[in-house]
Amino acid sequence: MKRFEFVEHTADIAIKAYGNDLAEAYAASADAMFEIITDGAPITHSDEFRVRVQSDTRESLLVRFLSELIVIHEVNRVVLSDFEVKLSGEFSLEATARGEPFDSERHAQGQHVKGVSYHMLEIHDGGPASESFVRVLFDV
Repeated sequence: MKRFEFVEHTADIAIKAYGNDLAEAYAASADAMFEIITDGAPITHSDEFRVRVQSDTRESLLVRFLSELIVIHEVNRVVLSDFEVKLSGEFSLEATARGEPFDSERHAQGQHVKGVSYHMLEIHDGGPASESFVRVLFDV
């Protein structure tokens, strides 16, 4: 199963991320975001970061999760990959991300992701019968 794909958009970057469940789809959307940021450069796993997010809706939970990763990236000057996401009910998640300090010699400078938009946001929980996916628009 493919983890994510880029979706046509005129000004920003949209992705569709897949998983066997929503937790995997959320993790794949984080992978896609750092693919955009690093232009696909390999990331080692020397550091570990934990994220806890709660919200009132599944949509705002996803936006808050990805936005928190942007904050970690910007404040700590790190790039992240290898996301493990655990959902607690519909409106709470805990995640672990592994990564390393940004190194301009090793990590290509991709697009600067400024934020995560609610525009075009879509969450599909396929349940046990089919795959789940999320569609996200990143402001670049």
